[in-house]
Amino acid sequence: MFVNQKVQEISYALIRVAAYIRRQDLRQRIERLAFQLLEDVAGQGFESALRTSASLELLINLGKNIYEIEPVNAKIITGEVETLNAAMRQLIGLGEMPNFGEMFSKPPAVISGSGWSGNDSASQPQDKRDNAAESGNGINGTIRQSAILEKIRQTENRQAQLKDLLAAFPEVSERTMRYDLQGLCNQGLLERIGSSGPGSYYALK
Repeated sequence: MFVNQKVQEISYALIRVAAYIRRQDLRQRIERLAFQLLEDVAGQGFESALRTSASLELLINLGKNIYEIEPVNAKIITGEVETLNAAMRQLIGLGEMPNFGEMFSKPPAVISGSGWSGNDSASQPQDKRDNAAESGNGINGTIRQSAILEKIRQTENRQAQLKDLLAAFPEVSERTMRYDLQGLCNQGLLERIGSSGPGSYYALK
């Protein structure tokens, strides 16, 4: 069922994003509502789920405004929540029929590691997994880039070499890491210092 797949992706992303929030009260509220949203949808309590998602959207936007959540993360998650809301409204007879064909034509939010995945990544060829990771589409690519920024932010001089980042994220290939770093540079969030070789540094702007 579409809503079951979507709510699992959203809940996983919310928990991952919440892990980087420093304010304990905000982090705990988002985590609690992420689980609540999952339970509401699983029990087909869609009216309750709509109220839960409304609270989550407000908290996500609050987190963005107080610099606890990266704006790109907030934008993607709220967009995914809106898609879920449209599907739930249709299921309880509210609003217009969402275009499910258009929804499914978008690249799915790929969840890697030990988390849930709409597709079994272990069964996919390596080149396809690399291409999916490099695309930057979906929730996972955004969270990965946010984690890279946070890792660099935690260093003493707020900069890191490629080899250090690869050591910190062993599950990420060098090709994907280079793609993410270039994307962050293009967004104006990072600055590359030195040549493109292994001796170059990436620093926060």
